[in-house]
Order: sequence, then C-alpha cells, then structure tokens
Amino acid sequence: MNQNELTNKLQELLNLPHETECVEFKERKTDIKFDKIGQYFSALSNETNLKNKTCGWLVFGVNNQKEVVGTNY
Repeated sequence: MNQNELTNKLQELLNLPHETECVEFKERKTDIKFDKIGQYFSALSNETNLKNKTCGWLVFGVNNQKEVVGTNY
C-alpha cells in the first residue's frame, strides 16, 4: 500500500462505529512487549478467520476514542 491508500484505509477504520473483532486500536505511545503483540495478532487472526474476512487490523497510535495520537512504536 502506498501512503494515500494507507491514509484512506485508516480513515475507513476510524469511520467504523466501534472496534470489532477484526479491528483493534491501541494507543501505545511507547514500546510494547513482543509477546503482547503476538497475542494481539493471534486473537485478530483467529477472529478474522472465524468471520471469513481477508484481513484484520491492529492500529497503533489511535486511542479508545478513535483519536489519532501518534506512537513512538
């Protein structure tokens, strides 16, 4: 994906009424443990598979109010 496509995808995800089993927002302003990322990936991939979706999204730098806050991660 190029920058424009990523921007459009982020806007599409932010326009969802709320997080879903296949879309997870994480603020993470600092580092995150590798095993925690693995847990997120595992949960998202399992739910994505169960919902028969082609992909899931783990988006860092967005808080629970769906505000883009950035991340150093």
